[in-house]
Amino acid sequence: MANAEKDVLDEIEEPKKKGMKLPVLIGVILGIIIVQVGIVFAAIKFMAPADAHNEKDKHKTEQEAEEKDSEKAHEAKDGEEEENDGKAELVQKVEAIVTTKNDLYINPRGTSSHIVVLSLGIEVSPAEKAKEVEEKLMVPIQDKVIGRISGYTTEELQRSDIRDSLRTIIKKDIKPFFLGMEEVKLRNVYFPKFVIQ
Repeated sequence: MANAEKDVLDEIEEPKKKGMKLPVLIGVILGIIIVQVGIVFAAIKFMAPADAHNEKDKHKTEQEAEEKDSEKAHEAKDGEEEENDGKAELVQKVEAIVTTKNDLYINPRGTSSHIVVLSLGIEVSPAEKAKEVEEKLMVPIQDKVIGRISGYTTEELQRSDIRDSLRTIIKKDIKPFFLGMEEVKLRNVYFPKFVIQ
């Protein structure tokens, strides 16, 4: 009889040992889902702020640029150019550009194996004086540009900040040549070609 009671007790305990209870199983599954959702949100949180911040900065920069453009258009109704941080900004249509007839070949400082191939364009006002500027000033202007560019190393000329500032620097360098010419105004300097070989 003791054996029969033991068998009955084993049968009762056996179903309990076979599997988990339903509430425990649901709790484990929900726990796994919550952990996975947390990982996804953490990944989004770390990735999204950089993109959202960049989008806000981009939108802010675009908005500021639009405001500046509208202010400049309002201020520049008389067709004159403005000086902004040393850089001349064109606020009216281009009148006349005098260009070099041939490309300039310049050896940068400290190298004999590299050359800079450069073409130069100079915007002048009024347009009727462009031919006179070409005949009288292009040779000394080219000489001044060659002297300025050859003062830089190849590494310096490859830096974008220096290349961007070269137009302003050269404009300041050649501005004195225009002092002797009445009614001629130097408006801007362009580099249609600027190649380092």
